[in-house]
Amino acid sequence: MHVPFLLSLCTILFGYLLKRIGFLAADDSRFLSRIVMNITFPAVILLTFSSAPMPRELLLVPWIPVLSGFAGLGMGVLLFRKQSDHLRGLMYMGSIGLNIGMFAFPILRGLFGDLGVQVAAMVDFGNAFMIFGLAYMVGDRCSPLSESHRRGLSGTLKIIFRSVPMIAYIVSLVINISGLAFPPFMVSWLTIAGKANQLFVLLVLGLVLNFNWRHHLSGGLIPLLLLRYGMGLFLVGAVWFFLPVEYALRKIICICLILPTPFSIVPYSIEFGYDRDTAGAAMNITLVISFFLMWAMMIFL
Repeated sequence: MHVPFLLSLCTILFGYLLKRIGFLAADDSRFLSRIVMNITFPAVILLTFSSAPMPRELLLVPWIPVLSGFAGLGMGVLLFRKQSDHLRGLMYMGSIGLNIGMFAFPILRGLFGDLGVQVAAMVDFGNAFMIFGLAYMVGDRCSPLSESHRRGLSGTLKIIFRSVPMIAYIVSLVINISGLAFPPFMVSWLTIAGKANQLFVLLVLGLVLNFNWRHHLSGGLIPLLLLRYGMGLFLVGAVWFFLPVEYALRKIICICLILPTPFSIVPYSIEFGYDRDTAGAAMNITLVISFFLMWAMMIFL
């Protein structure tokens, strides 16, 4: 049980070491993350989600991150509405979504095999609409930059359905429901690309890892952390005691609900003119907290 966490931790720290000795730079994470989001992560989705069995009781699972996303935004508006223009929208975005594809998939595959990825993909299907839809729309709407760039609902929907992971989810769902299958050569290619996902994701996390948090914690991140993990642990309790699915499925879903802020918070902050360093600090702090929370949940649940 501990081996996947130790291997993941070693790979993350290896990426961090490569950054510290100058072999790679933090900016290299942009290129690697683009490979992950546009090639290796969609390959994992297409390979696992298109052929995964979809028990009827799991059809409610994608709605969990949707409901938690709207609830998080509602509470975020109450907590952060008086923040400065360069932080308010960032805090709203930080209240929405979970870092499943760029954080949880490699660890869950190591812990549960294909089942972990399949269940996490069900959670991430609803989560993707929150990240690429609601969070993007909120960040756009609250941006301190000129109002001329704001896209509205139709523009945001175009962004959502141009997202390669979202396209992969939709294609996978259609193939799954229709009973079709990819040809063997396509499966072979997706398998090769999918195997690279775990290494690239963990290296990216190591490259963006930063421990300079003190200033940002005093600047308003503590309420965001309390909101995310308070709501996450509440949902964990609700799922654990009331969701009528078998033990392993409940455990995977519960782990997904205490994950870090989405990786997208950093590029969104750059695009919309928010404080990029605060966005990076939020992602880094939640990455560390969630990693050890996941480990504890594997032991005690």
